[in-house]
Amino acid sequence: MVPPQQLESISKSFDESLDSRLWGLSPASISLSWFSAAVDTIVFAHSAARSLIYEVGLNDADCLSPWYAADSLKVLDICRCISSQVERLCLRPPNLRRAIKLLLRLGGNPSEEEIHQAKHLLAGWAGEGGDGCVKSAGDVEGLVKELSASMGMLAILGKASPVERVVCRAICAVSFVTAFLTGVISSALRPSPREVLCLPVPEDFPWSDSIRAIHAAVAVDSDYSDKTAKAAQILKTLDEMEGRVRELDNVEARVWNVLETIEHVAAYGVSGEMAGRLREAVVQLEKAAEGMSDGLYRLGEGVNELVLMVTRMRKEVVEQFAASARKRPSTSANSG
Repeated sequence: MVPPQQLESISKSFDESLDSRLWGLSPASISLSWFSAAVDTIVFAHSAARSLIYEVGLNDADCLSPWYAADSLKVLDICRCISSQVERLCLRPPNLRRAIKLLLRLGGNPSEEEIHQAKHLLAGWAGEGGDGCVKSAGDVEGLVKELSASMGMLAILGKASPVERVVCRAICAVSFVTAFLTGVISSALRPSPREVLCLPVPEDFPWSDSIRAIHAAVAVDSDYSDKTAKAAQILKTLDEMEGRVRELDNVEARVWNVLETIEHVAAYGVSGEMAGRLREAVVQLEKAAEGMSDGLYRLGEGVNELVLMVTRMRKEVVEQFAASARKRPSTSANSG
């Protein structure tokens, strides 16, 4: 049995480490790079909870195992939904790369036919929207709300042991942080972006202020601009613009800029200054597209790591619960 003072120290250390990681997400933003950092924080939170469970003694808290098993399934479902959203976005860059390759042929002096083909590809890319949404992505909001509701477990523990309370508190914290951060990510990745899901933040956790700070930042950051704005207007305000997802907005702005430049080329011909303007616009688009692809790849890899962590932890908890159940005397044996 872990002494009460040591239990308190373990619980406090867990809260402080989680709080430190959450503050490390500042400044918060709606961007693929920030999403990857957020997923890393979720992985850390689950790993820290796993360490805490073993430190206080999993056997002493195995009555909580079925509850964690249910919560972990929700986390895995949310991960699948986010992975689907990332995959949907990853299907778009190939057409973008083909258009860039056409426009950069012969040192940036493409033929009229190549320009026409590239324009068709870019116009199709810019016109893509919510129609390609994966159906399962629509379930995320409900899953996030259900996962965050796990906080209610703290109020119904009754005569739980001190160890059970410490483990329950840690799992509640991880469930809420997972729900909050994945909710932010999923809201922003939807084809038709929506406001960041507002979850009631628990008051009695040291990391509550960190969550509020993140929400305040991303709630402002998710006010996105009109997608039909002229390319020149988008590029002029790109550094200050708080878009749907920064890397995606950057690519979209560059696409519109290339399309607008192509219209000028059609009017004045591919020569001299116009050829230089088109080449520069395409080079900037290429850089933005590479940044978006890299960001999507890192986010996808982070989600995969989270899936592996939760799957492993869930397997360990369930196996320990089953082992403990086998060791407990049966009702019939007690009555005999």
